[in-house]
Amino acid sequence: METHATPKRKRVAKPPEERRKDILDAAADVFARKGIADAKIEEITALAEVSKGTFYLYFKTKDEAAAALWERHMDNFAGVGEKILSDTGIPLGTRLVDVLESLCRFALDHADIHRVLYDGAGAQEVHAAANERLINMIATAAQAGVKSGEVTCEQPDMMARALFHGFCGAVTDAITGFAPLSHEEVVTASGHMTRAVFGLGETGRE
Repeated sequence: METHATPKRKRVAKPPEERRKDILDAAADVFARKGIADAKIEEITALAEVSKGTFYLYFKTKDEAAAALWERHMDNFAGVGEKILSDTGIPLGTRLVDVLESLCRFALDHADIHRVLYDGAGAQEVHAAANERLINMIATAAQAGVKSGEVTCEQPDMMARALFHGFCGAVTDAITGFAPLSHEEVVTASGHMTRAVFGLGETGRE
């Protein structure tokens, strides 16, 4: 009787950055479902369709992969704010409201990753650096708005910091379940508070 061996799946050659992205995407899925401690590298490599040896070409341990994933997550988070605030074709007041709402929405939409990776080694330093990057961008925009008359606010630097950290706390409470806040409540409130802090109307500056 003639038997036929199951053909092996041919691996597709990919550029290193694309392969690394595949591994991190798979790690994000596995970590979100199982947590870092219970996740197995074999689960990540199976989902990414790479060998275990390929995983070790990029990361020494799953904790190192988790750290890289958190850094990517926070860089994407900061990138959301940077993209909105740099769009000078949109009125500044609208951008200030949009940036707070969008940052809240991004964090809430990625709650699983936030919960799993937030307490990892080195995560706080990466988190703090991304926060400072965003606070500085918001403060700079608010200062420009004060000079142009689009924003009415004393101490825009301090108010930008207080506003940002206030909603970081609210988002964390919503993610952890510490406070019974719906995601839409947090996003909507961030818009209202931004308008109040910077003297903006419902569609920007009245």
